[in-house]
Amino acid sequence: MFEGFRTEDAVKDALQRLQAPKKRIKEYFFWFQIADSVDEQVLGLFKLKDYLNAIRTWQDASEGQSTKAFFYKKNLAILYCLVLSASDNKEYLRNSLEAWKELVDSDKFWASFSKVYKLHDEQTASEDIISDLKKHVVEYLSDIYTELHHLHKHSDYLSEFQKVFSAKGEKIEKSVLGPAYQAISHAVEGLEKMEVSKDDNFDKDESEKIKGLVATVQQELNKLIDLGLYDDSQTKIMRDRAANALRTIVLDLHNNLSELQKSEGLLDVAIKLAGTESLKNKLRGELEQIQKNVKDDAENAVAIEIPGTFRSATVVFKNTYVEYNKKRIFFKDATSYSFDSTATSHSLYGIPTGTSYVYNWSVISEKETISVSLTASKDESKAKEDWVKLVSLSAGIIEPFIVRKIVEQIFDRGETVKFGEVEFTKKGYSKMKFRFFKENEKLMVYWSDTIYIPKMYQGQVILWEDKNGESSQFASIPMSTPNAVILPALVQACYDNREK
Repeated sequence: MFEGFRTEDAVKDALQRLQAPKKRIKEYFFWFQIADSVDEQVLGLFKLKDYLNAIRTWQDASEGQSTKAFFYKKNLAILYCLVLSASDNKEYLRNSLEAWKELVDSDKFWASFSKVYKLHDEQTASEDIISDLKKHVVEYLSDIYTELHHLHKHSDYLSEFQKVFSAKGEKIEKSVLGPAYQAISHAVEGLEKMEVSKDDNFDKDESEKIKGLVATVQQELNKLIDLGLYDDSQTKIMRDRAANALRTIVLDLHNNLSELQKSEGLLDVAIKLAGTESLKNKLRGELEQIQKNVKDDAENAVAIEIPGTFRSATVVFKNTYVEYNKKRIFFKDATSYSFDSTATSHSLYGIPTGTSYVYNWSVISEKETISVSLTASKDESKAKEDWVKLVSLSAGIIEPFIVRKIVEQIFDRGETVKFGEVEFTKKGYSKMKFRFFKENEKLMVYWSDTIYIPKMYQGQVILWEDKNGESSQFASIPMSTPNAVILPALVQACYDNREK
């Protein structure tokens, strides 16, 4: 069976293996014991390469629970492994594992083996050495079947072994699990380093990168599934790590970018990857919440179609952002918004021909600007209706975020915020009065004074001051000025915070 096996190096290696007692008992255990005429007969058949009859002879002789039957079975199991090293045979694979399982689990076999080995090696044989062999024998068997797996490139050798023994040896750790875990770990590290919301955008490149890294993890896990190692304790740890890396991305997408559907899809993948039930249950709970959010987002979305020269586009208000023409601004990121309308009369040769109307609306963040301009030929129109919807939604949803930010600027950080010619501070609002040939004068309305809420009139936001118990115009700011339209709410908020 082994042509050219007995080389000088092989003999030296064999000699070295026989020096230490623990190695010597291992070599003894995994080789034939030729004890009687039956064994001699099989050995003769083996030399003739008549493996089929050699196997049949030991199969017949190994029936029963006698000491001889146990040792015939051990010889048979070794013969199976040797024949498998020469040719791939699924039946011999299953039969060999059944034989080893019966021997390993039999206390009667180990008692018999202990007696025989002590007779064989009286000087070094001891209960500790035999106990150590018994403790590690399945690991040694795992190494044998791992070698057969590499020899035939067939996953059955490991998957069938795992079904029978659910154990791993050193070789499977180094040559199979090690490379798989390394590849998974590298992919997971890539997922863990991703910061998808850093640029306030989840683009195609980031999506493809996640898909590629998840595919790498899944590819390696599929190999472990084929080898019967998917539910191994170490594999479960790696699966949990991969699932948690995806969960971090999901939370980032959900909380910071409101990518609810993408979050739902990735979390579903994370649940499938997770190795422990505790993590699966945690992720399932989060998935239920995301699915509820997806449903709420769809039900609460408001879409306003904006006509264009060649095609229309839609302004969509979701739960956390507004989107238009592939631009998205989260309400929390909005820094300003404005709206205004103008009416222009037209005439021909002094004869009135009509009036045109323009309705403007915009929202601005540090990175994006969304602007809409609607036109109409009469005051009561679809354009005006849509504009009123945009204004109403902005006032109710976006304005509170901006007002809160500006109040924090003024009262928490002591900053001055300017709207046109008017400056707001924690003391009040003011403007400069310019005088010819005289020093300019600073006019001030203090928060401790009688405060009047600003009004919008004919495209202007009017700020007031108190004069003899009545409101008097202090300043007017065009509504088109960024954030001028929030002044009514801002003045009220500043007045409420005047004690800070």
